[in-house]
Amino acid sequence: MKADELFRRYAVGERDFRKVNLNKVNLREADLREINLSQAILTLADLTKANFSEAILCEANLVEVNLSQAVLTGANLMGANLEKAILYRASLQLVNLSQVLLDEANLTEVDLSKALLYKTSLRKAQLQQAVLCQAILQRAFLRGANLSQAILLEANLQEANLTNTDLSGVDLRKANLEAAFLVEANLFQANLEGANLSRAILTGAIMPDGTIYDSGSKD
Repeated sequence: MKADELFRRYAVGERDFRKVNLNKVNLREADLREINLSQAILTLADLTKANFSEAILCEANLVEVNLSQAVLTGANLMGANLEKAILYRASLQLVNLSQVLLDEANLTEVDLSKALLYKTSLRKAQLQQAVLCQAILQRAFLRGANLSQAILLEANLQEANLTNTDLSGVDLRKANLEAAFLVEANLFQANLEGANLSRAILTGAIMPDGTIYDSGSKD
C-alpha cells in the first residue's frame, strides 16, 4: 500500500489496516492516532515524528524502522519486531512492549515511563539517558545493553538479565532488582538507594564505589 492511499482511507474514518504491507513507506510526521496496524509490515519505514498514540501495532514487523521523536503514548506493540529500530527521543509512556524484540535498537533519551516491557528483549540496545520511571522490566533480557545515565526510579527489574549491562550513573532508587542477573554489570556511580537486591546475582559486577563485587561475600 502507498502512503497516499493509507492517508485517504484514514481520513474518511477507516482505522483497521491489519496485515497491510507498508515496507519502506514514508509516514514522516503523519498523524495516525488509534490506527490498527497489527501484523503489518513496516520494515525500513520512515516514521520520524509520527503520532501513533493509542495505536495497535501488535506483532508488526518494524525492523530497522525510524521512529525518532515519534509519539506512541499508550500504544500496544506486544510481540512486535523492532530489531535495530531507531526510537531516539520517542515518547513511549504507558506503551505495551511486552515480548517485543528490541535487540540493538536505539532508544537513547526515550521516555518509557510506566511502560510494560515484560520479557522484552533489549540485547545490546542503546538506552542512554532513557527515562524508565516505574517501568515494568520483569524478566526482560538486557544483556550487553547501554543504560548509562538512565532513570529507573521505582522500576521493576525482577529476574531481568542485566549481564554485561552498562548501568553507570543510573538512578535505580527504590527499583526492584530481586533475583536479577547483574553478572559483570557496570554499576559505577549508580544510585541504589532503597533498591531491592535480594537474591540478585552480582558476580564480577562493578559496584557504585568502583569495587568489583566479591561473589563470596553476602549481598
